[in-house]
Amino acid sequence: MIIFLTVPGFYAAVEQADHPPLRGRPVIVGGDPRKRGSVTSASAEARLRGVTTGMRSDQALELCPDAALQPTRLRRYREVAGEIRALVRRMADRLEEDGLDSTYLEPPPRTEPVAFAAELCVRVQAETGIPAVAGLGPSRFIAYLAGQDPGPGGIHCVREEEALAFLAPFPTSSLWGLGPSTAEKLSAHGIHRVGDLQERSLAELEALVGRNAAPFQRLASGVEQSPLRPSPRAKSLSQEVTLAEPTGDLRLLGDRILELATRLEALLERERRVARTVSLSLRYVDDTGVTRSQTPREPIRAQGEIRDAALELLSRTHAGPRLVRRLRLQVANLSVGPRSEDPRQLRLF
Repeated sequence: MIIFLTVPGFYAAVEQADHPPLRGRPVIVGGDPRKRGSVTSASAEARLRGVTTGMRSDQALELCPDAALQPTRLRRYREVAGEIRALVRRMADRLEEDGLDSTYLEPPPRTEPVAFAAELCVRVQAETGIPAVAGLGPSRFIAYLAGQDPGPGGIHCVREEEALAFLAPFPTSSLWGLGPSTAEKLSAHGIHRVGDLQERSLAELEALVGRNAAPFQRLASGVEQSPLRPSPRAKSLSQEVTLAEPTGDLRLLGDRILELATRLEALLERERRVARTVSLSLRYVDDTGVTRSQTPREPIRAQGEIRDAALELLSRTHAGPRLVRRLRLQVANLSVGPRSEDPRQLRLF
């Protein structure tokens, strides 16, 4: 069984989580309607009013005039996506990332898939404030479709014996890789829905769509078994800051390094990792740069350890006499660290 974990309207969900007054209100994330901007994400409240991704912002506001229009904050969305992925990695070993808002994963051995998916959604909500839903199926494709309409409980499980009946009502354009022109060609021969395609032989389909017939038939029959392609863990983590004004003040640079070290400590804790190498990169005001690295005797994760290493690296640069424009602090050669106690054991079953 494969689980497709997703956050509908991810960008809008992050905005609602970050701004409590927006919760329960229609939220649209996108460009300035005066500049012909478009919608990049919409909350459930806005989607119910007809707002869709890709729609022009001014059209969306006509449909939903009381919506809060928020600018896109990709850095924040990546940060939240990383928090969710780290949480998933703590609960499952095999997962495949699918954009910022979705992940395919296999439940751990000896766990009941529906119960595991439900617990996962509860943990995401509890730890990030973001409402996640899950689709479960015998293949990635079926799990994906199940996740598009999870129902009021947020979990939709399609068993193997239910696959054909579940797939039958979907339009043929729902099949991965089947574009509009192919859908029109099939429709001209009376094949409008996946159920129609299920009734045709491979030879009939090949006569209509050529060599793509076999993959389409496998998807339609629920026997598509493309394996998960597990996403590797990050080999390094970094944070950087561009200074409002270039400076040679070492105390100010030390303050900025402390801020970066604090962020990196949070990332390492979130990933349950420790680092063996620390690197500091500077970009001077003349646009030249320098990088210094060191490998402490013991793996590090704490803010103070990262800061101390970075300050020692700073002393090996020409910062001070030369003005610094940008700082980048990186930890690398990551390995699994000790797990801290989690007081929240959110068991549903």
